[in-house]
Amino acid sequence: MTREPEYLSIARALRKEVLDGAYDDDGSLPGNAAIAQRFDVNLKTAGRAIQHLVAEGLLVTRPGLRPIVVPPERRTTAWPMTGRYARARTGAGLIFATDVTGEIRKDTVQREWVQASIALAQLLHVKVGSRIFHRASRTYMNNALAENTSMYFPAAIVAHVPRLENDERIQVLPLLEDAGYVVTRTVNEVRARLANQDERALFGIGSTDVVIEQTHGTYGDKDEPLEAVINVRPAADNVITFETYEGP
Repeated sequence: MTREPEYLSIARALRKEVLDGAYDDDGSLPGNAAIAQRFDVNLKTAGRAIQHLVAEGLLVTRPGLRPIVVPPERRTTAWPMTGRYARARTGAGLIFATDVTGEIRKDTVQREWVQASIALAQLLHVKVGSRIFHRASRTYMNNALAENTSMYFPAAIVAHVPRLENDERIQVLPLLEDAGYVVTRTVNEVRARLANQDERALFGIGSTDVVIEQTHGTYGDKDEPLEAVINVRPAADNVITFETYEGP
């Protein structure tokens, strides 16, 4: 039998304590260092356990501060899933009746160095026009294009994790974790808009069709920017959506 990852068993113990009201007095949990010491694990494992509960909507993390408990009445927020987490959930059988079904594949279509736009510069904490690395990929469901993804990485991160640039296929979070980074938070923005000309051709949709654009930034335990991602999906037919946001 496959052994359960340590961070999941820690998350389960902390989840029970949160739901039992163990942290209701001040609303905050111990920090990662205290949790690591309590469960005799490293900081990365403690951070993953906390992030798992953030993904479930039980906790909120803040740079430099202890995670706080989300009040019960605010735990029903639904987040669209990114393709990366969608595939992870599908592969593990963790899907709802309304989730995606069928064969999913992901193709890398572009790897290049580009200049940071205003929006990307804000997410990656770099100057506008700075050199950043761009990976573009497309996710197909039953051979129909379901998602167009652009991932952007600061030059400093690529220098430390060169496989982000060089490998044809990657799993971003494991690569970052293997390099010693701990993902502690993400920022998300979701909006619906009309498809542009390139997207209309790419998805085979019309000029009045809507796409869902999700932009998110990923940050480490020192609040360093690790990645910015822009996912675009058509708002009908093959759109990939989930009822929960599943953490790394």
